[in-house]
Amino acid sequence: MILIVSRDARSSIDAIYNWVTKPIGPLRPQDVEHYSIDPIDPIEIYRIVKLELDRLDSMTGGRPYAIIDITGGRKVMSAAAAMAAWQLKLDLSYVEGEYDPDTRQTTPGSDRMIVLNDPNTLFGEQELARALELFRAGSFEAARRRYDEICDSIEVPGRARFMRALSEMYRAWCDLDLRALPAAAIAVRGALGHARRDLTTTHLAVLTGQLDFVQRLIDGDRNAKLLCFYVLGLHYQELDRHDFATLLFYRTIEGCLTARLTQRYPRLNPDRFDWAFLDDPAGARQRYAALTRRLGRRGGTPTPNRLALMTSAVLLAAEGDEMVARCALADVQGLTRLQELARKRNKSVLAHGFEAVSGEQASALHKQATDLLRAYWDLHGDGDGVDSLYKRLRFVRPDR
Repeated sequence: MILIVSRDARSSIDAIYNWVTKPIGPLRPQDVEHYSIDPIDPIEIYRIVKLELDRLDSMTGGRPYAIIDITGGRKVMSAAAAMAAWQLKLDLSYVEGEYDPDTRQTTPGSDRMIVLNDPNTLFGEQELARALELFRAGSFEAARRRYDEICDSIEVPGRARFMRALSEMYRAWCDLDLRALPAAAIAVRGALGHARRDLTTTHLAVLTGQLDFVQRLIDGDRNAKLLCFYVLGLHYQELDRHDFATLLFYRTIEGCLTARLTQRYPRLNPDRFDWAFLDDPAGARQRYAALTRRLGRRGGTPTPNRLALMTSAVLLAAEGDEMVARCALADVQGLTRLQELARKRNKSVLAHGFEAVSGEQASALHKQATDLLRAYWDLHGDGDGVDSLYKRLRFVRPDR
């Protein structure tokens, strides 16, 4: 037992000592320690309790169970002791009894001991705040694990369950884990109803729209995939993860070019290119070859086997396509600029090289991806503009 008393109440030490030590009490004299402190210094109580816990740790080889009792005494000391208990994750006790107004004493026999557990096990506010920091930083898998632990440790886990489900959905979305995404979306839908009071109207509307978008991804919608690449690219760019952002912007550019070709020539197979599926196969082949030579891309016959980024861009430019014309990619100068962007990306560690991508390079690919996606969306989009859609698809960052 550790007695912590104010310096003007030292006589209480003798009274307590006489009751808790043998022959009356269960403790030996050596089992009782006491400290006198300044009652208005909350740090003193914390320091003493932590010191004793650390000492007992070294003696027993493990932290013992400890409880702080705050019955009676000065209010400031009780408050400081409660703060110390919660900071050190100790239980807190208080002896309650019926108060007799005539004697101004507790009625004998009415005493009962109340134990308050660590508030983190009741409400989990501090742990929820730590998990939210991970979530807001985009560390969705780490946040999911933290929320999973919180769900098992607090009495009211509704908010933690919702954030666990949302963390997993965002994790699967970021990883393009289409196998895990359906179950994750179902879990968010199931938890959303219980979390409505913790969400703003705006966040609720955004999440409902995102669930609809995720379902389009699951169903394999091509336009949804293009938007997904772009949204994830911006997400990683905000986190200064330029290699990942560049990879996703590259996929956006390539996807827009390929999708535009298959929109113009529906029978065209991107993985098995065949001139026969173009409107003027012989003329298209000649125009493609001429533009390829002007770009300095010699080295073999200019016949693509599949539709890659530059192949698609050159084909569209050779055919005088409206979409690439809107993005200044219809001439040699524009295609050369795009080719240089593609080369820099191909040297990155997530492509075919070992070079780190700079923020400037990521921004250049971002601009090209934005221009192409806007042009593609004007021609083949299915809803609002790209900027408006991005605002609704951007990962929510709750304040609590």
